[in-house]
Amino acid sequence: MLNRSIVHTCGHIEWHSFESGIFGRVSRDEIERRFSELAQQPCKSCASSGSSDTFGSISDESAAMSDIRDMVKSFVSNREWDRYRNPGDVAVAIAEEASELLEQFQRVSEGEQGGTDVDAENRAKLEGDLADLFICCLIFADALGIDIARAVEDRARLNSARPATSPEKGDYTNLSNI
Repeated sequence: MLNRSIVHTCGHIEWHSFESGIFGRVSRDEIERRFSELAQQPCKSCASSGSSDTFGSISDESAAMSDIRDMVKSFVSNREWDRYRNPGDVAVAIAEEASELLEQFQRVSEGEQGGTDVDAENRAKLEGDLADLFICCLIFADALGIDIARAVEDRARLNSARPATSPEKGDYTNLSNI
């Protein structure tokens, strides 16, 4: 079964699941194509009511962290998932979503991993997996009352005060010490 949260054209987020058994033997690519088609439509609620209460087009430059957090809180609340947002369950979900992101690089050569040129299909998968991971992180932060912006700023300040452990400033092998 593949599960994915999808941001529809109306701006609302819905959780969709596809089981290959429902459609017979359907490839993962076909299921991903069906997820993409769903994202090009309004959510079930807006489609049935004829409205499209939209968030508008958001981007990193225009979205406030509080707006994104509110959108995710509403998503969790509308599905009555509050009982599942205990930190342990959400931490497991974060690990699962991170593994889906990592799976995209499982059988890629070392030279290809470093490149930023990703074809449109893989880019869509990466964006979806990253969004799912970020949503889980927001749910985790909400469950524990963590202010993410403040936590990131505090961590950046702490890390910038640490001396570099590598003689080379741009040494990527030091990423585990962030």
